Amino acid sequence: MATLEKLRSKGGVIIVVTILLALLAFILNDLLSNTNSLFIRSRTELANVNGKFVSINDFHDLAVKMEEYSKLSRGVSSFTEEESHMLRDQTWNQLLNELLLEDIFKKLGIVVSPEELRDMAIGNNIHPWINQLFADPQTGIYNKEYAIYFLQSKNEDTNASFFWDIFEKQIMHERKYNKYLNLIKKGMYVTNAWIEDEIASRSKSVDFDFVMVRYATIPDSTVIIDDLEINTYYKDNIDQFKQEASRDFEYVTFSVVPSDADREMVHETMLKMNNDFSNPQTNAIQYVQLNSDEPFDERFYRANALNPQIEDFVLTAEINDVFGPYFENEAFKLSRLVDIVLIPDSVKARHILIQEESVEESLKVADSLLNLLKKGTDFALFALMHSKDQGSAINGGDLGWFTEGQMVKPFNDACFQGKKGDLVSVESQYGVHIINIQDQTKPIKKYQVATLERKITYSSKTYQDIYSKANIFKANNNDADKFNEAVTVQNLTKRFGRQVRENERRVGTLESPREMVKWAFRAKIGEVSPVFEFGNQFVIALLTASAQEGFSLVEDVKPRIERELMNNKKAEMLITQFNTASSANSDLSIIAEIMNATVQSAENITFSSFSVPGAGSEPALVSLSVHSPANIISKPVKGNNGVFIVKVNSENFIEVKRESIKTQLANLAGQGIDYQLIESIKKNAKIKDNRSKFY
Repeated sequence: MATLEKLRSKGGVIIVVTILLALLAFILNDLLSNTNSLFIRSRTELANVNGKFVSINDFHDLAVKMEEYSKLSRGVSSFTEEESHMLRDQTWNQLLNELLLEDIFKKLGIVVSPEELRDMAIGNNIHPWINQLFADPQTGIYNKEYAIYFLQSKNEDTNASFFWDIFEKQIMHERKYNKYLNLIKKGMYVTNAWIEDEIASRSKSVDFDFVMVRYATIPDSTVIIDDLEINTYYKDNIDQFKQEASRDFEYVTFSVVPSDADREMVHETMLKMNNDFSNPQTNAIQYVQLNSDEPFDERFYRANALNPQIEDFVLTAEINDVFGPYFENEAFKLSRLVDIVLIPDSVKARHILIQEESVEESLKVADSLLNLLKKGTDFALFALMHSKDQGSAINGGDLGWFTEGQMVKPFNDACFQGKKGDLVSVESQYGVHIINIQDQTKPIKKYQVATLERKITYSSKTYQDIYSKANIFKANNNDADKFNEAVTVQNLTKRFGRQVRENERRVGTLESPREMVKWAFRAKIGEVSPVFEFGNQFVIALLTASAQEGFSLVEDVKPRIERELMNNKKAEMLITQFNTASSANSDLSIIAEIMNATVQSAENITFSSFSVPGAGSEPALVSLSVHSPANIISKPVKGNNGVFIVKVNSENFIEVKRESIKTQLANLAGQGIDYQLIESIKKNAKIKDNRSKFY
């Protein structure tokens, strides 16, 4: 400012204005630059937690890492869409917890040192997660050597290094949180007053009579509630009316299902295919593999284990005979008898599994062992010494009895096509097996059937017809009145999405209805949605209600407040009537008669009783009965559903151990902290969650 004053006095207005314009241009340029930056930031902001910005790009990268980590953990190569959604939600919860807690850990000086981390991994205080990760698969016991080997060699394997980096961060965060949790728990104290009150409530049970008059006995029309009372109650109890942002909508569905024409078309196709399929020159197995909606099942079955529709057929059929077309499970089928064999129903066998570095080496070892076994070497001993299947090796390779189809095909075929006492070797995806068939059930007749199946699906014409129907409905019914009228006229089933949250991914039984939820949060009340396609359904919705985050509007909760105020006034009326009736009478039955009620009884009620027979869940009645003196009619007390008086007939005292009660209360307090701590931190944090804009 001093420079500007000097210029003004020496250089006149023109110079001052020139400099002011230059300064203004500079400020505007900076402001516009920052505005653009803020605009970009707002578009990429997935969340803001206590002022910490989380971009969609950062979160997406983290979610991808967590998905890859989960794939490595579970040994799978992909996830379903639903599993991916769940993993993304888990990633969000984990990120949110870290953002909320890391500052607290830093302020309190809560850390996990390298020495502590080492102790958790390979020291004397193994972390439960690490204990599980490096457990011996046979014994379930932590294998320290395996853990050390993994940690020393993990950097040589990209996947192992990636897995451990994330795993290590998780156990460190979990350890810091447990330290914080324990600090809070150690600050908790079970007071003597709490203990004494609990002892008193548990050491006494009562038998009593009571009279209850429900609020419903007084007509609502006799109670007047004005707007002033409603507004006053709303203001005095505002915390009761906190709400999350949500939407209510109604919707109708147009399901794309096969028509009668589609069904008939599949049937005609099967009739035509029957000519080729029935031809003895046609390879039935190959034909099914090439033309069926379901693959060929190579197993042999007893007749009574087959589809009931073809059971009688196979009993009298010749090889290559065909049955059908017949209908089952929304499909037309043709079944051709391929083979009939006599094989056992169950086999008892033992094996030795050989797994060398190559198949050739495994076969060599198996041949050597097989020769020795045929000369009389103890099979059980060789299984214990050489088998890689440790689960059966400890039992001499014994696998017990099993039915056909339980084992992999090469193993299965060797056991069921061989005979009792056979010693054979077969190769499977697990290695080379030396098998000893110990026993077999009596051979029975079994049948191999090739079934050609064509599922009934909707045609493109059916799809277009239903799509057109849905679009016509939308075009003709684009407001609430028309929507509701059309639902009635067309006899459609209206479905409801109530209090749907912004990040909700499920609505009724709809398949992946996320786009409809996002629409509901953009739409206005009374607006009709575009046509959505979810799975095999076209869906059209009508937005009926919108609740913003914060507090419910008084008009939205007016019925709830009116009911509460009405019950309060009815309670006052009933208490007055009870007082009048009991002031002149000491007989509970007479009071009940005056109140147009009955005397009811309850036995063995303690302070911890959840309900009272004849009254339901009434904590005030439980408390009144336990704390009332015997043989005296109590004063009337307001409950959840009515007003009641009691008369205690007898008191029963139970011995309660003080130390046991103290321990239980301490555990109860600790459990409360386990659940409430993180929820309390979230409640007091400033969390802006924009995930619904991106997912």
